[in-house]
Amino acid sequence: MSEVEQHTPTSPKGLVWIKKYQGYAIGAASFAVIIIVWQLIAMTQPAYVFPSLGQVFSDILRFAEDGDLLKATLATAKSVALGAVASLVIGTIFGFALGRYEAFTAPMLNFVQTVPYVVWALMSMIWFGLSQFAVVFTIFIAGFTVISYNVAAGLKQVDQNLLGMAQSVRANRYMIFRHIVLPSLTPYLVSAARTTLGICWKIVVLAELFAGGGGGGGVGYNLYVSWEFNRPNEVFAWTVWLVILMMLTEWLVIMPVESFANRWKKN
Repeated sequence: MSEVEQHTPTSPKGLVWIKKYQGYAIGAASFAVIIIVWQLIAMTQPAYVFPSLGQVFSDILRFAEDGDLLKATLATAKSVALGAVASLVIGTIFGFALGRYEAFTAPMLNFVQTVPYVVWALMSMIWFGLSQFAVVFTIFIAGFTVISYNVAAGLKQVDQNLLGMAQSVRANRYMIFRHIVLPSLTPYLVSAARTTLGICWKIVVLAELFAGGGGGGGVGYNLYVSWEFNRPNEVFAWTVWLVILMMLTEWLVIMPVESFANRWKKN
C-alpha cells in the first residue's frame, strides 16, 4: 500500500514572496557571472587594455572625491530627465494622432525614426549650437517615436464593448478616458517608458560627446575627454558609472511606477 503524501498548500502571498526572492537570487547570480568574466578577462590583458573592476571603482571614487562625478551626473541626469519627459508628453500626443490619423501621422514618425541618431545629434548641434538644449533635443528625438507607437498600439487594444457600454450610459469623455482608455494604455506606456529611458541614457553620451563642454559637462563629455587624453581606465570607469545610473533609473523610477500602475492586480 503506497503512502499518501500530504502537502501544506502555499498561500498566494507566500508564492509571491518565493518568486520575489527567487528573482533576486537569479539577478545576483547574473551579476556574479559578469564580475567573474570581467575579472578573468582583466587577468589576461594589460591594465591599459582591460582594467580590473578594482581599478574601475577606484577611479569612480576618485572622480567622486574630485567633485567631477557629481557634476557630470547632475548634468547628464538633467538632460535625460528633460528629454524623457518631453518624449513622454509629445510622444503620447503623437500616439493619439497616430491611432486616429494613421495615414497622415505614420509617414512623419517613420521619417524621424529612420534618420540615424548620429545625424540628429549633428543636426541639433547645427541648429542649437554646442549647448545642453541640443543634447536634450537629440534625446527627445530618439525617444518620442517609441512612446508614439506604443500608445497607438495600446489604443488598438481598448475593449470596444466597454466603450459601447460607456456610451450607452452616457458617460462623458473624461470618465471614458479615466476608467477605460487609460487602464488599457498603462502597460504600453510603462513598457515604452522603460525602453525610452534606456535609449535616452545611451543617446545622451553621443549628444554630450558632440556638444563638448557646452553640453553641460556630463558623463558623455568626460568619457570623451578620457579617450582623447588616452586614459582607457577612465573610459571604463565612466562607462560602468553610466550603467549604474541606468540601473538606478530602472530600480528607483520604472519599477515603482510599474508597481503603482499595476496595484489593482494585487489582492
